[in-house]
Amino acid sequence: MYKTTATVAAVLAAFLFSNTARAKDLRIGVVDMQRAVSETDDGRAAEAQLMGVKKKLEAELNRKMKEFYEDDEKLKKAWSILKDDERRKRSAESRKKFEELQKRYVDAERDLMEKKTKAMLKITKKLNGVIQKIAQNDKFDYIFNGAAIRWAPRHTDITNEVIRNYNKGAK
Repeated sequence: MYKTTATVAAVLAAFLFSNTARAKDLRIGVVDMQRAVSETDDGRAAEAQLMGVKKKLEAELNRKMKEFYEDDEKLKKAWSILKDDERRKRSAESRKKFEELQKRYVDAERDLMEKKTKAMLKITKKLNGVIQKIAQNDKFDYIFNGAAIRWAPRHTDITNEVIRNYNKGAK
């Protein structure tokens, strides 16, 4: 995706700038979308909320892991006095608990990633509307995602303006 976007941007830039008379009239802007998403008020709030959820999940998982290791230590101490059937049974129970912990950890990570993606997509959609308004109001011919541009003059970066306008509109 990145290579495709970069290639399209490079071909477009070469095409546009091949006609130097027209190129001087072009108004081009660049937005660092990743920074814009993370620096909006909504982006900061989403990140803080996700960090709270993550800390809560980590605390829960750490508590369960501690319980597992305590139970495992008890099993090791009692191992020599247990009968074979009881050893097999407890060993299977321990393995099952460990597998459940692993699954819970993977599920928690996936849930966090899904929540983050959902929040970032919501913000990105709003940002796209803000960018479109800026393009129309300030008569930009093109506004590119900074991730697709290797270099651009500093005066073409409108990320701060996009963030300001987003935050004004969100209130």
